[in-house]
Amino acid sequence: MPDGREVDQAELLDVAKDEDRARSLLRALRTLSTGPDPKLREMARGVLRGDLTAEQAFTDPEYTAALFSGADKVRRAGELRSEAEAREAGERFGDWQQARRTEDEHEDQGTSPSDTTPRTTPGQQPAAPWRHSGPGEVGGPGTLGVSRPTGPSGHH
Repeated sequence: MPDGREVDQAELLDVAKDEDRARSLLRALRTLSTGPDPKLREMARGVLRGDLTAEQAFTDPEYTAALFSGADKVRRAGELRSEAEAREAGERFGDWQQARRTEDEHEDQGTSPSDTTPRTTPGQQPAAPWRHSGPGEVGGPGTLGVSRPTGPSGHH
């Protein structure tokens, strides 16, 4: 943040309820603070700076509308994706989850990940498994093919 102050996980516990969720919320806010949606950037930066609480941000009608609009775009993109794209995204998501777990373990231990593990810094968009450069440039964790029914053999 411009003045150098950023909320910490403890300040997010009122809405997150536990340390793991607070850590995830902090990461999500950092991602939104550099994202393409101006309303979500404004909201995330305000929370990160401490100008408004997470509860205020998540109950504000304009910010809520922007959050739901983004979620709807992700849902529609997932519905339009092919089976092969869904499988590929699922694999990338597994890799991404493992990298997050490794990063969390290092944070919990107070150590730094190895130099080969990519880290994100505030202001840098973290790489996520659903980021792609396909038509519409929309994707998200809800588009990993989870809602697609499986056949008798367990395949999509």
